[in-house]
Amino acid sequence: MPVAVGLLALTSGLAAACFVKAFGITFLALPRSSEAADAHESPFSMRFGMAVLALACIGLGVVPFAVVPVLGRVLAGLGGLPDTQAEFTLSVFLQTPSEFGQMSPTLMAFGLLLLIGLVPSVLWLLRLNRQRRLSESWGCGRVGQTARMEYTATAFAEPLKRVFAEIYRPMKELTVDFHPGSKYFVKSIEYRSEITPWFEQSLYRPFLESATFIAEQVRRLQGGSLHLYLLYMALVLTFLLAVARWF
Repeated sequence: MPVAVGLLALTSGLAAACFVKAFGITFLALPRSSEAADAHESPFSMRFGMAVLALACIGLGVVPFAVVPVLGRVLAGLGGLPDTQAEFTLSVFLQTPSEFGQMSPTLMAFGLLLLIGLVPSVLWLLRLNRQRRLSESWGCGRVGQTARMEYTATAFAEPLKRVFAEIYRPMKELTVDFHPGSKYFVKSIEYRSEITPWFEQSLYRPFLESATFIAEQVRRLQGGSLHLYLLYMALVLTFLLAVARWF
């Protein structure tokens, strides 16, 4: 159980970092291209479908007592599952079979909303300044930010590469070209970073190479000759007749 909890926490953290990276690179900071500068919101007809799916996810999480009994009746007794069904008592608590445990997603959702509502209440009680303030982000002391100073996808992933450095073995190469007259004037800086894709090299690449090799061997059978195809059919038919005769 502790290992499962740790894996769940790690997966949740990596998923959160993934979405922060995707959202930050896509929607935040200054645009890096004219297409990004001219981007606009999708029409309502496209957002409506996403809103329906999002509301369905929230509804299933907050009021599962409307769906779980129906799913329980469908799955009861299938695949070695017990005949007892998951059901709600008082339409609030989810009771698992054999009374192993119970929980209330509805009450958990209300508790979360209450906790979120306490934040503006505390701000109001402390008389804090709640007016929105706009200012430029700090750029290492530079004045006048440009798109080249922003975080990139590589910058977002840098902390994770440091944490898992023993697994991915990141390689970094920095090349600085100085001015011939003085080493204090830099002409260009080139930075290159690579990681070792262990999963790709050990798992996916051998499978893909094997599939490609088999496909190339099978492709040789396609000679483009009708007589050759008829020969294949005759050989297969002869083999099937022999199998049917002896077995």
